[in-house]
Amino acid sequence: MELVTMKQNLKKSLLSLPYRVKLILIFSLLILVTSTLLGSITYYQFAKSSQERTEEYQIQLADQITRNLDRYLKEMQIISLSPLYNQEVMDILHNHQTPSEKTMFPPANERITLWRYISSFIHMRNEIKGIHLMANDGTIFSNLDSNTVMLKVFDTNNEWVGKIKQADGEWVLLPLHQPSYYLRKDVTVFSVARLIRDPYTYQPLGIIKIDLKQDLIQDILSKTNGANRIFILNKENQFIYPNKEDKLIGDSILAEMNMFKENNHLTVPIDGVNYLVVYNESPYSGVKTLMLTPSAVILTEVNHLRKVVILVMFIGIFISLVLGFILSKPLVESIHTLRRAMENVRKGNLNQSVSIPSNDEIGQLGKGFNHMVNEIDRLVSEVYKTGLREKEAEIKALQSQMNPHFLYNTLETINMLAITKGNLEVSDMVSSLGRLLRYTVDNSSKIVTLKEELAFIQSYIAIQRVRMGEDLQYVEEIDSSLHDVLIPKLVLQPFVENAILHGLFGQGGRIVMKALSKKQTLEIVIQDNGRGVSAEKLAELKQSLATGQTQPTENHNGIAIPNVHERLQLLYGKQYGIEMESQERAGFSVTLNMPIQRKGNEGVERGINC
Repeated sequence: MELVTMKQNLKKSLLSLPYRVKLILIFSLLILVTSTLLGSITYYQFAKSSQERTEEYQIQLADQITRNLDRYLKEMQIISLSPLYNQEVMDILHNHQTPSEKTMFPPANERITLWRYISSFIHMRNEIKGIHLMANDGTIFSNLDSNTVMLKVFDTNNEWVGKIKQADGEWVLLPLHQPSYYLRKDVTVFSVARLIRDPYTYQPLGIIKIDLKQDLIQDILSKTNGANRIFILNKENQFIYPNKEDKLIGDSILAEMNMFKENNHLTVPIDGVNYLVVYNESPYSGVKTLMLTPSAVILTEVNHLRKVVILVMFIGIFISLVLGFILSKPLVESIHTLRRAMENVRKGNLNQSVSIPSNDEIGQLGKGFNHMVNEIDRLVSEVYKTGLREKEAEIKALQSQMNPHFLYNTLETINMLAITKGNLEVSDMVSSLGRLLRYTVDNSSKIVTLKEELAFIQSYIAIQRVRMGEDLQYVEEIDSSLHDVLIPKLVLQPFVENAILHGLFGQGGRIVMKALSKKQTLEIVIQDNGRGVSAEKLAELKQSLATGQTQPTENHNGIAIPNVHERLQLLYGKQYGIEMESQERAGFSVTLNMPIQRKGNEGVERGINC
């Protein structure tokens, strides 16, 4: 109960504050909300943009790392092919094919020859730990001395030897491993290797193995951000860089490597820290580069921006309070002036105009109010005048209207007389005229189906055929599924009449009526093969559609086409109407566009006044 009383007292106190104070409080609240909203949007947009830039940069960087590594691996695989083109090397390997139980070291001349041969590839390549030619009898020829590498006891049961043999002469990228032929057992290298076969007999002669230090990859990565953690794997997801004890990613991430193929960058939690993981795979070597960047590093600039936005927001609120006290007085006076003018308008006095000297929002509001009052006054006058014109038109229509029953009875009498006299052509013509009159005089509906409008056109054509005979041909190419589409009444007859009078009369010809459905739009095309019009006349007709003004001819006032165009746009919108195409002595074509509407779902009621 006490809480409700406190709320009521607080509400009463706020409502009792001076309007100037309430205005300042409202402005301050609006500024606070707006600043918070804009600050939040700016923060999140900048964060999103920063992350997208980082992702794009990291993707490019990972791609560049992969390209550089591929470029180097191509050089190594070319070196691995070189023994095949040196007959002296091949001869030496041929001499060491049969394993021996005795520990026999290769002759000095062979070791010197192959040492010189191998050393030629290592000059200025500090990243190469060693290049080794391993014969089938276990002999090892290397650029390294016997204090570093064994000269014999080449173990062929190693896993990496099996991979090389399985490749059957193709080059192989071996992951980090500790070869047994090094005297120091802690030597860890990754290697490019190849099985050497005799090019003539295809007999395996040995293996060439190029051991690479991790200095190679460290040199490639030297220009990357120190906050990035970069991992390089072979196609079997085995580590090439860094050493296994230095790895951050675990077996769970390696097992889900396929998800990186679908999306080359993802945010993944690792040990409670979110990382942006960028993935790149080489189509040449199958090398996979994983670049991990802590999300906190990406958002460093964003967090700084957040502090700046908060500071600016509070400064803005303070400035708004100070300026609110200074500027609120003229603002309130202008609002009172508008309020008094609006009260007078509410009472029906549209003769109002406010004068606000400022050109700020309130000044613009005053100008808008003046414009609005003027427009309301103008529209009221127009509606009043339009009502008067409609009443006058109705009176004139009633004065000039003949009793339709009298016309129908008269036509029926003529029809019976024609049948009695055996003049069936006159009977058909009178029947068609009767249908035309009923359709035209019937005011029960201004929206009809396409089938009803086509029946009216057929009656009209029947009458015109009495004048022109078989020279007048009329064809309908309309799917029956469109017969129930609703269209405004009497929109097709003016174009058929124009086709006959201006295109076919005196020479005969053909009129084709088509109806098509295109994306919920009905297109009705009326075309003839008559005289057509010149380009200048066509441009004049198209201009009449835009302006609604035409040049009357001797027999016609020329307003039918613009009237139909205006009716369609008034009913359905400016995107609909009619289009015209013609060439002199090549016929005339009119296309009517309107939305497809049927009974039950039409947007225009059948009783609408067109």
